[in-house]
Amino acid sequence: MEKGFQEKTCPRCHNSQMKSWQELSGEEKFLAERLPMSAEYTKRERETHLFCTRCWFEDAEKKIEQC
Repeated sequence: MEKGFQEKTCPRCHNSQMKSWQELSGEEKFLAERLPMSAEYTKRERETHLFCTRCWFEDAEKKIEQC
């Protein structure tokens, strides 16, 4: 399996479509802002996390590189 594919696979539900903050739609960002981890991290930190839009798992470990 390709490394990039595994990096974006949700460890909870195995959805292969985890998204970066920039990839989320406006509605998805609205929902992500209400996840429990929003109390633990700043908005800037959360913009480096990956999000599963199927089960709303937020992955703080697999951070994306900001340009």
